[in-house]
Amino acid sequence: MAKIVFGMAVPHSGMLGQAPEDWLKNGERDRNNPELWFRNRTWTYPELEAHREAAFEPYLTIEERTARAERCRAALDRMADAYRDADIDVAIILGKDQKEIFTQFSPSIAIYSGAEVHNGPPQRSVYAPDHHVTHQCHPELAQYLIKAFQAEGFDLTDLFAWPDNVWMKPLPDYPVAPHAYSFVYHQIMDDNPPPHVPVIMNCFYPPTQPSMARCIEFGRVLRDAIKAWPADVRVGIFASGGLSHFVNDEEFDHRVMKMLADYDYDGLAAVEDGYYQSGTSEIKLYVSVMKAMQDTGAPMTLVDYVPCWRTAAGTGEGMGFMYWRAG
Repeated sequence: MAKIVFGMAVPHSGMLGQAPEDWLKNGERDRNNPELWFRNRTWTYPELEAHREAAFEPYLTIEERTARAERCRAALDRMADAYRDADIDVAIILGKDQKEIFTQFSPSIAIYSGAEVHNGPPQRSVYAPDHHVTHQCHPELAQYLIKAFQAEGFDLTDLFAWPDNVWMKPLPDYPVAPHAYSFVYHQIMDDNPPPHVPVIMNCFYPPTQPSMARCIEFGRVLRDAIKAWPADVRVGIFASGGLSHFVNDEEFDHRVMKMLADYDYDGLAAVEDGYYQSGTSEIKLYVSVMKAMQDTGAPMTLVDYVPCWRTAAGTGEGMGFMYWRAG
């Protein structure tokens, strides 16, 4: 029978591929965003800066940015090492689409059942190599999972052809995987992922977002389905995204990480959904991995947590690097 042996939660921010000298350029996007989610409501940038009293100005120096970028790079290297040491045969990658491939509709949860995915230019270098690569998926496992979830009351989208990625300009001849997946392929799996199943969960866009409770249940069904799969393979489950962004909230991130380490589902589900919006919604993917890993008894290994700021109002991204290894 299949055995779940490894879980990982890793951020996929473009900041991880930028020189720290360029981080502040991202702050212009935040200043022009009329709906910055922070603690259960939206703020304009001026409102947020006034509320937080521009307290993050000292962290915007090039010295601070460089030190944080170096910590992130070291954490990513350790995460890639942990992945290699786990020696998995099959992967399941949980991510989301950010209107890269789904531009006319927004399925709540989709499982890709196609045979292959593509990566490469013109995807940014933090997400892809400088040439076209094709990665093998696992259609058999995908169809098995779809049937398992349908039997447990989940109505899923079966995505059997990968749409073009409209973020790619000019549009290449092959459909580039969204950044949530391409980051894992490139940064963690060294452009050589095992046969795998991409799962697309709409964390980002109301009203079809699965709730935190639904994501916990998703992890349970995923766990049970894999354990019942009659294949002698070692399975790893990966969550791509998180923690708090595009407004950093260190207090909330530490609270979430403690609940993840404690397998505290009730605490995570009790948080008001307004905290799980915008990029911070990707925490829901972490929880699905946590639930799938629980029966293994694996402790959460926190490699590092690095808040990376780009404005005085504290916008930026909270980078949390963690994994669960069952052996």
